[in-house]
Amino acid sequence: MEKTIYIIGHKSPDTDTICSAIAYSEYLKTKGQEAIPARSGDLNPETKYVLDCFGFEPPINLDSLKEKTVILVDHNEKSQSPEGIEGAKIIEVIDHHKIEFSSAEPINFQTKPLGSTATLIAQKLLDDQNFEITKPLAGILISAILSDTVIFKSNTSTPTDIELANKLNEIAQIPNLQNFGLEIKKKKSSLEGLTPEQIIYSDFKSFEVNNQKFAIGQVETVDLSEAKKIEKALFEKINEIKEKESFAFVVLMLTDIINEGSNLLISSGADCLEKAFNKEINENSVYLEKMMSRKKDLVPLVLKALENK
Repeated sequence: MEKTIYIIGHKSPDTDTICSAIAYSEYLKTKGQEAIPARSGDLNPETKYVLDCFGFEPPINLDSLKEKTVILVDHNEKSQSPEGIEGAKIIEVIDHHKIEFSSAEPINFQTKPLGSTATLIAQKLLDDQNFEITKPLAGILISAILSDTVIFKSNTSTPTDIELANKLNEIAQIPNLQNFGLEIKKKKSSLEGLTPEQIIYSDFKSFEVNNQKFAIGQVETVDLSEAKKIEKALFEKINEIKEKESFAFVVLMLTDIINEGSNLLISSGADCLEKAFNKEINENSVYLEKMMSRKKDLVPLVLKALENK
C-alpha cells in the first residue's frame, strides 16, 4: 500500500464530498500526514464555482483506489465508492448517511445525523486549538453545508449545521449566507446545454437492499419548468440506465428549492412506490410537497416499500 492517504468521497461528487475531502486533507497535512484530496468523476458547476470563489484547485481524479490507503468522506456504502475500493486499505470514514459498512479490522468511523459531512469536518477543525482555519477554508466548508442542507431548507438540516456555518462565517465574512447559498445553487440548477445523461448522472447514487439494486438521481432547480420541457427525454434515459445497469428501478428527483418540493420521474419496475408515496403516479411522475432530501425524505420511503413488497 502507498504511504500517501487519499481522502475521497462518492462517485458523481457533489460540493459536500469535494470540499470535505479538501478541508480534511489540509487538516491532516498539519499533523504530518501525506494527505491528498481526490475525487471520482467530474465536478458539477456548483462545485466549480465554489472552488473558484475561494481559490482551490480541484482534487485529483482517481480511476481506481486499488492498493491505495484511503479515508472515505460523505459515504460509506461500497456501491457508491470509486472503482477498486475492494483492493484499498480504508483507515477512516467520516459520513452523515445511513451505515452500510463493514471492516475486517478496527478503524476510525465517525458518523452523525447532520446535514452535511462538512459540518462534521468543521467541528473537528474548530475543536483543535492548534489548527487555524483560513478564510478560504471556512468558505468552502460553509458552501458545502449550504449546499447539502439546501440553504437550511432540507429536512436533514439541524441546529448544529446552522450554528457551525455561522461560526465559520466569523472567519469567512460572507455578507449574507442565504443569498450566497442561493447563488451557488443557481450555478447547479441550470439544465441548459446538458444532455439527459449528464443531468441524471450529475448527482446519482445506487443502493442495494435484499439483493435488489435501485438508483436515485437528484437535480436541484429554481424553476421546474426547465426540466418539464425535457421530461420525456429524461424518462427515456432513466429507463435506458435501468436496463443497462440492471437496476430494479431508477428515480430522478427534480427538486424545486424555491417552492420546496420535488417532482419524481420514475422508471418502469417501481410499482411498489405508489403505495409508499400514498399518492397516484400519473404518467410515470409524481409531485411531493416538502420532499427535499434524497437521504432523509425519499430513501426511507423506498426502503420501506421494498421491505413490504
